[in-house]
Order: sequence, then structure tokens, then C-alpha cells
Amino acid sequence: MLKSVRQWRGIKSKTPIIGIDDGGFDRFSKKKELIPVFGVVMKGAAYVDGIIQDQLERDDTNATKVLADMILDSSHKAQIRAIFLQGITIAGFGIIDIHHLWKKTNIPVIVVLRKYPNFDKIRSALEKVFDDAQVRWSMIQKAGEPQLVQKNPHLFLQIAGITLQDASQLTQKCTTVGTIPEALRIAHFIGASRFRFLND
Repeated sequence: MLKSVRQWRGIKSKTPIIGIDDGGFDRFSKKKELIPVFGVVMKGAAYVDGIIQDQLERDDTNATKVLADMILDSSHKAQIRAIFLQGITIAGFGIIDIHHLWKKTNIPVIVVLRKYPNFDKIRSALEKVFDDAQVRWSMIQKAGEPQLVQKNPHLFLQIAGITLQDASQLTQKCTTVGTIPEALRIAHFIGASRFRFLND
């Protein structure tokens, strides 16, 4: 049965988690393209257990479903205890509904931010580009207020299916360098290196 918030009996250093990031793209290109998305499964910050991949259209309105299906169809699904994201947008302005992602996968979601978002700027950008700007803005609002959990350096979290205290502890145990969990750092490196390789 899906509980309102996952009950953690203790945060272990080798808790299985997944960090998800996109593969990078030319932000100035007008071409429609498929952008790869990488999920790095790790035991805390100790070692990589697997890497999964899918793809999204740029600014994909279906981003939440694609990420959920990527996880649910993976052989790693049964072991994953938390999903880490670096922001609630992916592949441009594909908005991730973190509460729906949690309910669909039954895996808590933790969004890691190193600075507080400029929501006025984000809303203005949406209104200039998208006919469905209000729908996308509503999804951003639904994610909730980013909560400051660390001051030096700054670290903000948005959460679904987990308490802020547990999310903060788990983030710390999954991080070795800076403030970003290792699974997210590796997913970013994979995506960035792929983009550079294809554009050299």
C-alpha cells in the first residue's frame, strides 16, 4: 500500500538511489531533437550499481511519465529507495511533476538545488515561449517551496514522499564532493561528455 510519506527506520550510507540528468543539447538550435536521459543507480556514494537510459523530446510535456517508465521498466527498480533530481526541469523546459513521479513509482523524490530559483524569471520565460505556460507554471508551483537545509554552501531541497529531515540526511550520505549526490554528479558527467563528443 502506498503511504503518504515513506517511513525510514534509519538512513544507511549505502542506501540504493538513482540520480537522473539529461544528456545536454544545443539551446540555440531550432531543430526538434530527442535528448538522452541518464539514470545512475548507486549504493549511496559508494559505487555504481547500474546505468539506465531513455530519451525525451526537448521541452517534453511527458517528462514525468518517461522518467517513471524508465525506472519501472528497469531491473533496478526493486532496490531503488530514492530518486534524486537536479531541478524539476529536464531537457529544457520539460517539467517534472515530482509528486506524480513519487506516486507512480512509490519511490520518494528529492530535488537538489544549490541556489534558490528565480521564479519570476522562470515564469516570464515560460510565458514568452509556450502556449501552455500556465500548465507548466502550475506544475512548478506544485513542487512546493525549496527548503534551505544547509547554509555554507547553500543547499535547498524539494521533496515528495519523504520528510525534509530524512531527505537531508540521505542527501548528505549520498554525497562525497560539494553538495550534489554522487549519482547526480555522474549522471551529469555522462550527459555532458556525450554532448561534447557528438559536437566536436
